[in-house]
Amino acid sequence: MARDKPVMPLKLILFLLPLGLLAQINNFPWPMAPMDQQHRISATFDECREDRDHFHNGTDMPLAPGENALSIMAGTVSGIGSDWIRVEDFAYVHVIPLAGLQVGNTVAQGAVVGHTDSYAHIHLNYGGGASGHPTGNPLLPGKITPFVDPYHPRSPIIQFVRDGTSTAFPGPTLSGQVDIIAQAADTTDLLSTIDMNNGIYTIGWALHSSDTSEVLRGPHFWFEADQLYSNSNINRVYAPGSSTSIYRYVVTNRITSNDYLDCNLYEPGPYVISVMSSDTRDNWDTTYVRVQLSDVDLLPPGQPNFTYIGPNADGHLQLEWEAPDDPDLGGYVLEFSFNGTTWSSNHGPDVLTSDLTSFTVEGFPENSYIQFRMRAVDTAPIPNHSQYSDTYGVRLNSAQPTILIVDGFDRIDGSWTSIQHDFATYYSEAIVNSGSEAAIATVSNEWVTAAQNLDDYSNVFWFVGDDSRTSESFSTSEQNVISAYLSGGGNFFASGAEIGYDLSAGSPADIQFMNQVLHLNYAGDNANSTHVDGVPNHFEGISFDYGSSPYIEDWPDYFTPSSGGEVALRYGNALTAAISYRDDNSATFTMGLTFETIDTETQREDLIGRVLQYFARTTDIIDIQIPGQMSISRVYPNPFNASVNIECQLDQYADGRMLIYDLRGALIVDEQLVNNSPGTYHWTWNAENETGQSVPSGAYFVQLLQGDIRSVTYKVVLLK
Repeated sequence: MARDKPVMPLKLILFLLPLGLLAQINNFPWPMAPMDQQHRISATFDECREDRDHFHNGTDMPLAPGENALSIMAGTVSGIGSDWIRVEDFAYVHVIPLAGLQVGNTVAQGAVVGHTDSYAHIHLNYGGGASGHPTGNPLLPGKITPFVDPYHPRSPIIQFVRDGTSTAFPGPTLSGQVDIIAQAADTTDLLSTIDMNNGIYTIGWALHSSDTSEVLRGPHFWFEADQLYSNSNINRVYAPGSSTSIYRYVVTNRITSNDYLDCNLYEPGPYVISVMSSDTRDNWDTTYVRVQLSDVDLLPPGQPNFTYIGPNADGHLQLEWEAPDDPDLGGYVLEFSFNGTTWSSNHGPDVLTSDLTSFTVEGFPENSYIQFRMRAVDTAPIPNHSQYSDTYGVRLNSAQPTILIVDGFDRIDGSWTSIQHDFATYYSEAIVNSGSEAAIATVSNEWVTAAQNLDDYSNVFWFVGDDSRTSESFSTSEQNVISAYLSGGGNFFASGAEIGYDLSAGSPADIQFMNQVLHLNYAGDNANSTHVDGVPNHFEGISFDYGSSPYIEDWPDYFTPSSGGEVALRYGNALTAAISYRDDNSATFTMGLTFETIDTETQREDLIGRVLQYFARTTDIIDIQIPGQMSISRVYPNPFNASVNIECQLDQYADGRMLIYDLRGALIVDEQLVNNSPGTYHWTWNAENETGQSVPSGAYFVQLLQGDIRSVTYKVVLLK
């Protein structure tokens, strides 16, 4: 990509206006002191608000709470609310009206009309309401003055997707009908990072010949922020992933109708696409992208999304998913793994056809823990494969209760940015390795909303990553389901870095859910510690670090107890990291950090084991019995190619280690398995030595060592 001057200058609006309209343009001062000096701009007109919820209908100007909001024109007060005042053409929102001010009062320019509230800014609306003319942009020339903006916008990310979808082309070769998405932002001043990330004024695109000497289509500037667009059009203007702080414009779309680049109208070959953006002061940014147009379908279908993997009513394994909406969808490829590393498949589009959104596996072995993922396939002559779905784990056990894992992590514009993850398996693996024999099912939070019932599950483990106020940690519908589940005697575990931050800023019902259902108060964001220790009486001995992998989580919440809640975990600086609660009916455990970022598998399984103890109201890990003798009970596959899985039993409270020797007796691996705890454990060897180097084919001996002298040995064969 390269940036240069725009291929087409911005329209000089003032020179194009009829002379009679020039007299109607007035300059207005700023609505705060000093009125004749420029102030900060933290949000601009027609920006995307929330998660593509609506267009921003004004301009935000930061001002500390309690400061004076000043009328920028003389006139009559035409409207007053609890947090806004309108004087003639302008409304001042997030402003508490001046005591005694009434509709019909006349105010002078510069008069105090109110004081800023806790939102700490004036949201200035121009037009609309009782003003008698359409809502407009207060930053256009001839409005708020002085306003000097020498900084050009920027379009740092250009993406090409199939028209009307989120399915991205894997490279610069395009085919069919294409949407151009540009993540663009404007800088109005350098006083704050917020001011450097505002919505732009106009954005457009053009198609050029490969040497850029000829414009083949465009330039088209469908979006200009000079009028307030209907909120019904926001999903046409902004692409998925847009929010209050991220602006992803679908530059090929018109405001009220779909449009696209049709590659079929041009000969296959090299071309250049430009994306041009401008602010209200004619500062431009142009990004050029070299592309190849093709008449071959090279675009993969959209990603399928698992909604449920677990037992059906007959006890068979049931898989359910949401299908992508591609018209050339050909079917699916289902893959499975025993260890999350080595994957196999025995079901392709010949079985999993495009009309299916569920599949039943009869005869699925009980007590076997397996992970699944899925890809979609299209009908192109050389089929294209989608990106993988999220990875979910499952275990059937008709003799045991079922633990439900709920994947509520939807955000991809925060700490984690990929459209797929395997975080649900961090929870299911920890449950398995804790020694619990419970059945395990994994679902999406959308499945919970549709099902509206969790009563079939002994424990629910729900994770939300860093879902926050835009993506919501727990929606109202989800809160209702969780509350009903706990009222019926359930046990609920929640993990997320923004749960308190989100709920504390929500509705009274959100705060009540936080206080009375999760039994916590939000104390603050950014606990500023990546170490956690357990608290007596139930979680003493727990100790771990977190926050660096598989993603960096640097804004964990910290809490205080509410409604009988108790401190369960503390950060290294003594702030509260988790709150637990239980009575004779139900139990909860809520973490202000993300469980999947806990450093090691052993630490994760130790914490899950202790939580299961707490839920079961016992000092023993739920469903675990001390084995009668130390043993290696299962090794699979053997012979093996990439990795071998080893299931073993420890029968004493003594350190366990797993050793690998070659035929000459040379020690290849020496890994501590567990600290001083009996039970059943699972360990995977990836055919590497302790320095991470692959070992050659041949026979190896696996030795399980407990304490200093007790051991058992098993022979495995590596075939490459």
